[in-house]
Amino acid sequence: MKIAQFIDTFNLGGAETMLIRLSLELNKAGHQVIVFHFGNDFIEEVCKKNNIEQVIIPFKDLYQSILTVHLFSFRFAKFLKQHKIELLHNHLYGPITGTFIGSFFYRIPTLGTLHDVYLVQERKGRGLLLRLTQLLGTKLISVSKAMQTFYEGYIPLNKKITTIYNGIEQEESQTKADDPLAEFITEKNENSVRIVTVGRVIPLKQQHQQLIALAPVLKKHNAKLFFVGDGSELEKLQKTIKELSLSKHVFLLGERNDVKAILEKSDIFCLCSESEGLSCSIIEAMSAGLPCVVSDVGGNSELIKDDINGFLYPFGEQEKLKSQIERLVLDKKQRETFGTTSKKIALKDFSSHTMCVNYINSYQSFFN
Repeated sequence: MKIAQFIDTFNLGGAETMLIRLSLELNKAGHQVIVFHFGNDFIEEVCKKNNIEQVIIPFKDLYQSILTVHLFSFRFAKFLKQHKIELLHNHLYGPITGTFIGSFFYRIPTLGTLHDVYLVQERKGRGLLLRLTQLLGTKLISVSKAMQTFYEGYIPLNKKITTIYNGIEQEESQTKADDPLAEFITEKNENSVRIVTVGRVIPLKQQHQQLIALAPVLKKHNAKLFFVGDGSELEKLQKTIKELSLSKHVFLLGERNDVKAILEKSDIFCLCSESEGLSCSIIEAMSAGLPCVVSDVGGNSELIKDDINGFLYPFGEQEKLKSQIERLVLDKKQRETFGTTSKKIALKDFSSHTMCVNYINSYQSFFN
């Protein structure tokens, strides 16, 4: 089957990472995948590295206005036909609602994966537009049961949404020998517990609030906190680190290509997001054998079972977050027990192969 994967973003996050992993698995399974995007540098680089065919869409201007997006939809569908695409797989709200009219007109089977809820929460009308995509044949997929429940309760959908969990590849560590930061990152200090957070440094991920909440724990127990990722909140984090005299305890590592190696050398994973679909970062941390302390939002509770492989805390309750992290900092045996369980769950339920098989079954439902 010749499959188009389409995403409209310019950053590298969970949706983009999942798209790449799915494309790789589909190619392994004998399907031909072409990734369509608007010039996302990260996707372009990763596609080249992994020999994934890609096309940069040349008429982006039509997509950027509500007055012309319907023209984009028709032109894009025709563009797909020229590339002999048999099925279109959209990722995120924008591509799902920006292509469905043309896909219907040109009879292109179309599936759309919803990776989050916050865009639709902002405006009720966006939910109604999703209902219209279903009416014209788009099959909607959510990445968590929590997200499925939200959408089915938020808008009167025509058909049930299917949930397919994100998956990760069990890959080898990627620390490069010539990387000047590699030794610093991966050096294991038995006297200092290492807490790591992976994600875009943006308000939605709440790294600044996490830093303030954990500052007393870091100082009291000589723990270290590592932020992996780039984004608009970096300057704010740097300022707070200086103000709280945390330069010996908190490290901003930026965007990294050796995240697995960093996770494997860490002791605790923490994620304080305001909203999540199904976090690839949490799955990666579980796969690395880490106990996880995460906010109880979105699909996080489908990954982390409270007091089994980590802790869930009510979003915004910083004292609870602080106490849970401190408990793990002080209890190495508990960290190891939680981490072992995390790894077992990740291997069993959240592999990229399982994700791919589930998507292939969804694709084939259009042709049965």
